[in-house]
Amino acid sequence: MAKAITNIEKQIPDHIEAESLALQQLVKDITHRQDSLRKLLDIAGELEKLGVLDALQGMLKNSKQITLIGLDQLNKSGAHRMLKNGMGAAQFLTQVDPNKLQTLLNSVAAGIDQAVDTESNKKQGIWGIIKSLREREMVSSLSLMTRFLRGMGSALNKSP
Repeated sequence: MAKAITNIEKQIPDHIEAESLALQQLVKDITHRQDSLRKLLDIAGELEKLGVLDALQGMLKNSKQITLIGLDQLNKSGAHRMLKNGMGAAQFLTQVDPNKLQTLLNSVAAGIDQAVDTESNKKQGIWGIIKSLREREMVSSLSLMTRFLRGMGSALNKSP
């Protein structure tokens, strides 16, 4: 009959053996992920060239001061309104079709250019303004404005 096991000795590696095993495991992990590590080192090199790593290091070393400055700026009057308005503007922009917005903004830019054009900046009398209402561009702009006001009024009447 076999002899009963009465003593189990667990082999606990000493400090040098533990470091050796950890180093072997690290080398094994590096060889398995060498492509990823090369990409990561390349990214780090590019960030170093751009000075981003120095900036990040400076920010980390001065993070307490930067946080205090940020909190101080947030506690200034109007900062909360500015954040809420920014969030409202972002929500508004999510509701607008980008192509329509781009068309409208291009038209506004052209209107601004025309408005500040020094050559056509002559004073215009009442009869000149009434006469200009026959122009195709004026009719297009006024039609757009009335459609805009109609849609805005419709939304205002729906809200409580």
